[in-house]
Amino acid sequence: GFALAAKKGGLLVGGAQNLAVAMTMMKTSIPLGQILIKAIMCNWMVCMAVFLSEAARDLGGKMVGIWFPISAFVAMSMEHSVANMFLLPAGILSGAPITIAKMVVKNWIPVAIGNAIAGTVCVAASYSYAFGALGK
Repeated sequence: GFALAAKKGGLLVGGAQNLAVAMTMMKTSIPLGQILIKAIMCNWMVCMAVFLSEAARDLGGKMVGIWFPISAFVAMSMEHSVANMFLLPAGILSGAPITIAKMVVKNWIPVAIGNAIAGTVCVAASYSYAFGALGK
């Protein structure tokens, strides 16, 4: 996909290549409990960005509503499954000594589970309880 296009386009060289390898090594070495928490927190922030964007009436408000939660999850190295679907293959293509199986088992699966927990329990269920059918 996109990681291969970045590699073929000459974008994964020098510092970008080193960063991709380092991030891949780090993201496939996180303990299970920690990666689940980071994934739950991340998708909670992503859902908050969507909520804030939808609540804003103008483009400027939508941009600010998205900017802070997304910047927060990136700055705090939280785990998002879709972002990792670019970052980890880019690291492997850049030379990280990680197998595809390790990438999937140590990152993609637990991160997807954590992201799903955040989307269903932390956001959807809590909003349904506060404003919908679960609260009645």
